[in-house]
Amino acid sequence: MLKRKLALPLAGLLAGALLAGCGSSDDAADKNTVKVAISAKLEAFAPLLVGMELGSYAEEDLDVEIVTAAPSDAMVLLATGEVDAVFSAPSAAFFNAVSGGSPIKIVAPGMFPPDNSRSGLWVSKDLAPNGTFDPAKLRGETVATAVGTGAPVSMVLEEELERSGLSAEDVKFQTMGATDILVALESGAVKAGWLSDPVWLEAEKSADLTFAFGQPEDITMGAVLFGPTLLEKDRDKGKRLLAGMRSAVADHLQGAYHDDADVRAALVKQLEISEDQLDKLPELVFPPDLAYPAGLTDRYQATYARQKGVLVYSDPLPEDEVIDADLAK
Repeated sequence: MLKRKLALPLAGLLAGALLAGCGSSDDAADKNTVKVAISAKLEAFAPLLVGMELGSYAEEDLDVEIVTAAPSDAMVLLATGEVDAVFSAPSAAFFNAVSGGSPIKIVAPGMFPPDNSRSGLWVSKDLAPNGTFDPAKLRGETVATAVGTGAPVSMVLEEELERSGLSAEDVKFQTMGATDILVALESGAVKAGWLSDPVWLEAEKSADLTFAFGQPEDITMGAVLFGPTLLEKDRDKGKRLLAGMRSAVADHLQGAYHDDADVRAALVKQLEISEDQLDKLPELVFPPDLAYPAGLTDRYQATYARQKGVLVYSDPLPEDEVIDADLAK
């Protein structure tokens, strides 16, 4: 039996938002408008941003409205129907919400890393003499991340530690801002830290820092999440949103998509960066079939279950409780 109990403070936030939003925006919403929450405009969300610019969603008679929200806030907005979809990550908060009965599910994957990406763990030269890194050297060290426990990055880190005979208890984790991690690495305040796009580009310029490892090529740390509106009330709109996303990926985001003039213009505009900055970023991998990797939610839950106080339920949730694969077909 699964223990159905919402984690606090998420349970309280959901209850309050449900009461406040009951009978409000959803009934009056335009049938062709879909609200999607993201944390920031990043290339990882290119299927959404490029598709908006190049008409992939307009072809599905959809008007996409972007809502910027922190991942924790976006989860509440999604569960209460204030937004229709979220580009985020399958965090512990997501699994806790599902276990508590929140009508949210994964419907598509995020991006997969390219071969030349150096988004991942960077370490000081003390831990990588002659440029060679042994994860066993992390024993007793502090690892800085922007998200802490209960997030996909923690699974990547813990699986790498386990391959070297270590566990998460053998290191200390410290949460800090993405750019602060780079500063801490350069100053020696920490000897290991996870750097994401585009911060790691600055780390490459330092002779004192070495790339240790990154996101495995077979997993995605992101996901497209749908809430009650697209899962239950208007599945046709959900299908159309995923159809637009599939078109954006297949038509515009395969291979060397940075070389496509229209895609370049769309990315420069949406990411608010220069073409020179775009050229420094690696092209990401987006699966055109929108298939979420089998077994990945099990791996995430196994990691979160080992992290003290992260999950509020005991038995792992089966895939069909956290993933709705039919909408993307």
